Amino acid sequence: MAASKTWSHRRQFWVRLHRWLGLGLLGFWLVIGLTGSVLVVYREVLTALHSAAGGAQPVQAAQPLADPAQGIDLDRVHQSLRRSHPDRHGAWRLELPLKPGEPIVARYMKPVESADRAFAPLMVWVDPYTAVVGHEAIWGDEPLTWLYDLHYSLLLDLDGRQLVGALGVLMTVSLVSGLVLWWPRSGGWPQAWRFKRGAAIERQVYDWHKLTGLASAVVLLMLAATGMALTWHQPLAMALHRVGPVFHPPAVVVKGPPVVSLAQAVSLAGQCFPQARLRWVESAPVGGGLIRVQLWQVGEPSRRFPRTQVWVDAATAEVVAVRDGLQDSPADTLMAWLHPLHNGEVAGWPGRILVLLSGLAPVPLGLTGWLRWRHKARARALAQARAGVGKASASIG
Repeated sequence: MAASKTWSHRRQFWVRLHRWLGLGLLGFWLVIGLTGSVLVVYREVLTALHSAAGGAQPVQAAQPLADPAQGIDLDRVHQSLRRSHPDRHGAWRLELPLKPGEPIVARYMKPVESADRAFAPLMVWVDPYTAVVGHEAIWGDEPLTWLYDLHYSLLLDLDGRQLVGALGVLMTVSLVSGLVLWWPRSGGWPQAWRFKRGAAIERQVYDWHKLTGLASAVVLLMLAATGMALTWHQPLAMALHRVGPVFHPPAVVVKGPPVVSLAQAVSLAGQCFPQARLRWVESAPVGGGLIRVQLWQVGEPSRRFPRTQVWVDAATAEVVAVRDGLQDSPADTLMAWLHPLHNGEVAGWPGRILVLLSGLAPVPLGLTGWLRWRHKARARALAQARAGVGKASASIG
C-alpha cells in the first residue's frame, strides 16, 4: 500500500514533467524533426538541382585510387576554380562524386562575404571532366543549406548551437519521462502495448500517443544523443582526450610555394592506402602549406566523411602525416560514428529512411499530446463544475 502511494506521488511528478516539457518544446521538436528529415536527403537534392555534369562522361566514383577509369583531372578542376575566383588565395576543398553523374562540389571555407559567420563556406559545383564551373552559392543563402543552419543552430550561429544542445537535453528528458510513465508495473506488458479499438476518443488518442512514442523512442533518443554530441563536439573531444588519445592534424609549416600537383598528392596517398577510395582533396593555399587527401576504407562508418587522411607538403612532396581511420583510438572511433549514426548513413538507405521517418514522429506525437492535454483539462473542468453543483445542492438542503 505504501509503495503504491509512493509511486502515485512520483507518477504525478513525471506526468507534469512530461506534459510541460512536451508542450513547451513542441515548436522546437517540430523544427528539429522536420528539418532533420529533409536533411537526410539534402545532398542528393542539392546535387540534382545544381549538377554540372550534364553531357560529360560518367564519373566512375569511389573506385580504388590506382584505377585510371576514375579519369578526373583534379588539377584542371583546381585551376578552373582559381581562374574563376582569382582573389581567393586560400585552400579549396574538393568533394569527389559518390556515384556516376554527380559533380565535384568545391568549398572555399572562409569567403570574405560571410566572414562574420562561424560556418558559411562558398560552395561551387564543377563538372568533373570539363572543369566548367557551374552553380555557386554561399552556405545558408539557399533553401536547403538555410534549413541545415535552422536545424543545427536555429539560425543563431554559435549561440544557437549552444541553445540547440541545451534544448536537446530537455528533449531527452521528455523522452525518458514518457518511457517512465509507460513502463508497465506488476507485469502488465500485454496491456502496455495494446491499442483499444472502439474505445472512447480520449482513450484512442492516448493509445496513439503511447504507441507512436514507443515506435520512435529508441531512434529519437539516439538522434538526441548524437545531436548533442555533434553540437558540443569540441568539449566532448577535450573530455575524451582526458581518458585516451585524440588525433590532432599536423601543424602547418610553409616551406615554400606549392609545386606539388593534386594528382601527385593523391598518388602519394594511394601508396599509403592502396585499397582506399578517394573522397576529398584539399589544396594548399596560394602561399604554400599542406595538401590534405581524405580517403574511405571499407569498414569506416561514414563513406562521405571518412577519417583516413594523408597530408602532403605542397612544396617538397613529403608525406607529413598519415591517419588510418581503421586504427583510430576508441575516443576517435566514437567521434567518427556520431555523424553517420545521426543521419542514418551507417545503415545505408534503410538507416536513412528510418531516421527520416523518425524525424516526422514529432508531428503525431505533438498532435496527440496536445489533444491528450485538452481532454484532461476538459475533464478537470467538468469535475470541478460538478463538484461546485454538489456543494451548492448540499448547502440548499
